[in-house]
This record gives sequence, structure tokens and C-alpha cells, in this order.
Amino acid sequence: MKKITLIHTVKSIYNSFPSLLEEAFGEKIKMTNIVDEILISNTLEKGEFTSWNKKRLLDDMRVAEEEDSDLLVVTCSSLTPYVLDMAKEIKKPVVTIDSAMCRKAAETGESILVLATAATTVGPTVDRINMELDRLGKKAKVVSSLRTDAMDALKSGDVENHDRILSEESLKYKGADVVVLAQASMASAKEGVEREGDWTVLTSPESCIEEVKEFYGKN
Repeated sequence: MKKITLIHTVKSIYNSFPSLLEEAFGEKIKMTNIVDEILISNTLEKGEFTSWNKKRLLDDMRVAEEEDSDLLVVTCSSLTPYVLDMAKEIKKPVVTIDSAMCRKAAETGESILVLATAATTVGPTVDRINMELDRLGKKAKVVSSLRTDAMDALKSGDVENHDRILSEESLKYKGADVVVLAQASMASAKEGVEREGDWTVLTSPESCIEEVKEFYGKN
């Protein structure tokens, strides 16, 4: 049986992503889920990802080794820069939820809009796309928009309002040809944003699942 360790910082992703993985594979997967909301709440409180947070994240990542998992998947885009830096200390393969999404944005976009609802995600996502553009030797316009009110709506359980806010925000950037929904929790807005423009809308859960399938050699 496939064994995957997942690290989440948002309960809604813990509640949805594991089942999406199993649905994509069409089989049961042995999964260890770590939900560590403090990694983000403490960062917001301190204004930075402190050394204490880095140690806590590394400890979480080492669970994959203890569990003897095939793969570690980190489902929080805000953690990506730190996860990539720490991956060399982990003996198991590591996948971040936004890696495949950012690669695809860089490969296909000429004018890329990064939509986010959490301030901690904007910088890492834009930086990762620019890193991928540099790798490709490609120039593209990358702009970002932050709507924390959409996150507030989602936290209150109002998914419809969350999706509406993001759809309306996307209308301000009609020149974009790729829209990146920077956080996994934003995936519900995909269809609404797609209707607003002639662009490709990318979500991290969908892209990450494809990367995990590739890891297991499954198309």
C-alpha cells in the first residue's frame, strides 16, 4: 500500500485533500496527516518565520522518516521556501503543493496573475514562479493581488462569498493569460474565475495530485 505523510496548516485542506488523493488513485492510501496551524498563526503574530518555527517544521517533516512513508507532501504554500531548504535533511522525497502549479504557470504564461487570500503566501508564490522563469530563461509579467477578506469569508464558512470576491478581483486583471490561485484553500473559486476571462486558472491541489501520480508512475 502507498504510504504518504502530509503536513497541513489549514483544517479545511486536511478535511479535503487526502480524499482527493485517494479519488485520483482509485485506491486506499495509508496517510499520516499532521495539522500544525501554529506554523502560520505564530508567523502572523511574530511577523516572520522564526527559528522556532523552522525547528517545528523540520520536526514535522521528520515524521515522514519515522513513518517510513514513500513521500512527504506539504500542503501549505506559505511554507514552500522553508520546506525546499530543509528537504536536503530529509531522507524521503518531498513535494510541496504549489511546485507543479508554479512550474506550469511559468511554462505557459506570458502575463501571470497570482491571487492570494493570505499575506504569507504572496511572496513565496511570486518568488517560486520567478525562479521557474529564470530556470527556463523566460521573461513574463507576474503581478499579485491579496484579498484577505476572502479568507475571512472562508473562515466564517461562507464559501460562496469567498469565491465571489476572488472572481470580482480577477476582473481587474483582464490582460492576464494565467491566473494562479495561490493557496489550496482557494480551489473552490476556480470555476468562477475561469468564467471571468480568457485565461488558464491553476490550482495547487489539482497540480500537486498530478505530481504525486507522476511520482508513483501513474498517469
